[in-house]
Formats: sequence, C-alpha cells, structure tokens
Amino acid sequence: MDPTPLAFDAETRAGLLVDTNLLVLYVVGGVNRNRIDTFKRTTRYTKSDYDLLLRVIAKFNPLYAVAHVLAEVSNLTDLPGAERLLARHVLKEAIALLDEVEISSVQAASDPLYQSLGLVDAAIGTAARAHNCTVLTDDLDLYLRLSRDHVDVLNFTHLRARQWEM
Repeated sequence: MDPTPLAFDAETRAGLLVDTNLLVLYVVGGVNRNRIDTFKRTTRYTKSDYDLLLRVIAKFNPLYAVAHVLAEVSNLTDLPGAERLLARHVLKEAIALLDEVEISSVQAASDPLYQSLGLVDAAIGTAARAHNCTVLTDDLDLYLRLSRDHVDVLNFTHLRARQWEM
C-alpha cells in the first residue's frame, strides 16, 4: 500500500469537483507559478501547494465543475495586463476538460447548504450528491458540512499538512 498522502483509491470514486479557491490557484499557477505568492487571491498558497493540487487532480477522472464556480473563478483571476488574457486561456482550456454539471440557481437555492453557505457552495453540494463525486476544498465550513452530510470531501489544508508529516 502506498503510504503517501495521495494514496487514496481514486478508482472507487466517481470523479472530483474542485472548489473556487483551488481552481483560482490552478489558473494562476498555470499562468505563472511565480505569481502564486504575490497575487492577491493566492497569497496563502505556495508553488508546492500548486504542485500538490495538480497531483490530486491527476488522481481523478472525470473532473466536474458547476457554472457557479467557473463564473467566480473567471471573476477572481483578474491578473493585470497580458496575464489576464493568459488566465482566460488557462481557464478556457480547463473548462474544455471538465464535465460541467447543470445545476440551476433555483435547484441550488433549494439545497440545505444554501441557507448557511450560499449559492455556490449549495451548487457544489448538489452536484456532488447527484454524481457521487468527491469535493476538493480548502473551505473549512464547506468541508465540515459536506462531511456531516456524508458527501465524500477532501480538505486541501489536511492534504498540505500530511505532506509535512512525510
């Protein structure tokens, strides 16, 4: 058995849905790894975190997204100048690889997560339940709620910490 922190059995999972903050990291890192620690929305991450994210994503197939998350990522990757255009390209390439789950705002607002966590997290929860997929998040509130609701969820902060233990 592989003792690494990424030894979970992706074969038994029905794909992965990555939350907004981590997709922002994916896009910014894809534009310029050196911007990760200086871009306002990714300063809490490192190049090593970006590498970890890529390794986690590579363990899953298919990769899911919801339009609510993709819209947020598009808005939050407001890099300056030419990097903004490159960010749009990186996101467009990622979108082409994702299975976009259609969750209407009415449907998401009917999810129990909506009242406490808002529309985007409710859409994530709705999609994860509908496709029995794993959610990757660094949002503690979302992680705790999905865990409590028996939705398969990985906390990116926990994965980061496990790397230090190795």
